Amino acid sequence: MLISTVIAVALGVAPVTSDRQTVSGDYSDKIGRYSQFVDSRGTTHLKGYDRNGHGYELTIDRRGFVEAAIGERTVSFRVSEAA
Repeated sequence: MLISTVIAVALGVAPVTSDRQTVSGDYSDKIGRYSQFVDSRGTTHLKGYDRNGHGYELTIDRRGFVEAAIGERTVSFRVSEAA
């Protein structure tokens, strides 16, 4: 899984138009800087700032469920590797 693509989808900078869509590409220049760690349960935690300096926090669990807090907005979706 490309973490930068997951962050880009959560931030709304990756083009997602429908359910179960495949998204790929290099979005690293659009998502800003971030840090990540994996806790003892296998959940990935990401915290960063977009290009405009707005903070965001994401969690990705082992099943690919993403929850994101971007400013006052929340986003959730499921991510999986493309076949």
